[in-house]
Amino acid sequence: MLSVISSKSPLVSVVMPAYNCERYVKQAIDSIINQTYENWELLVSDDCSNDKTRKIIDSYKDQRIKCYHNSINMGYLKTWNKLIALSRGEFITFQDADDWSSPNRIEIMLEFLCANPKIDVCGSNCFRVDVRGNIVADLSFPKNHDAIFQAMPKHFFFVGSALMIKRIVYKTIGGYNVFFDRIGAEDLYWAYLIMEKYQMGNIPQVLYYYRNNPNSLSGNMANNPSKINIGNIISFLIEDRKNRNTDYLQEGKIVELHQMLTNLNKPFLDDVSYYYYYVAKRSFYEGKKIVALKLMCRAILKRPFKWSYYKDLHYFYTHRDSSNE
Repeated sequence: MLSVISSKSPLVSVVMPAYNCERYVKQAIDSIINQTYENWELLVSDDCSNDKTRKIIDSYKDQRIKCYHNSINMGYLKTWNKLIALSRGEFITFQDADDWSSPNRIEIMLEFLCANPKIDVCGSNCFRVDVRGNIVADLSFPKNHDAIFQAMPKHFFFVGSALMIKRIVYKTIGGYNVFFDRIGAEDLYWAYLIMEKYQMGNIPQVLYYYRNNPNSLSGNMANNPSKINIGNIISFLIEDRKNRNTDYLQEGKIVELHQMLTNLNKPFLDDVSYYYYYVAKRSFYEGKKIVALKLMCRAILKRPFKWSYYKDLHYFYTHRDSSNE
């Protein structure tokens, strides 16, 4: 490895926001500590959790772990931006606090980037796992830049938290756009901006385990319809960039974007039962079957005489045994 990477063994920064993830954060941190590549720094910030997340983080004595805990709840996006701004590594990668990495993830990604100087960002194949760590999907992505870039916004052939970038990428593109704060999908827009300027490649090995956690920002859609409809905004922004080489965010049209999101949210806000029903069906087919059952019950409470809801509830209930939640 050192013959490719060079004997200097460059520093790799790992960014990890953490919030209410006491069940998973130890596995996440341990997966970094146990890396075959040793010259890393882990920048981790507890975002005012109300469980034991911070206590678990602070129990580690490894000097490569740098704690920057928040004094107020900032949310994932702003915490991520804070940590990446504090990073010092020549290379930067990410680790969500409810996911984990394979032991050789950093080594393989670093070797790939050093062996391919024209590529500045890389991802890898991933396993999606449930709350118990059981594999529920094999996420296999195309390897070359054109296939990844041209597929957006219809397909996103990467997991944002599984990427590694060279520092020059962050210096040029910056962090996540705050428009997406507490909504999600910030990594999709960010990655598109990166790939407009830099080449990306995916490593075919599975190096990252992405947890399908219903309590995470991306997994918990049941408290904000914007989390469902933000995908439509992302598609609009990317198509806009393809057609005009700019977009509403770049032009500062934040009010217009919020109005678009409000219009998309209106059917869900007008009929809360339909919102719960929609999220329940989506959750069920993503493998979050207990969550789906709970949401269908909420939908029925809102519209107890809509008989089709009972049909779906019965289907969810009779097929719940395959759930690993």
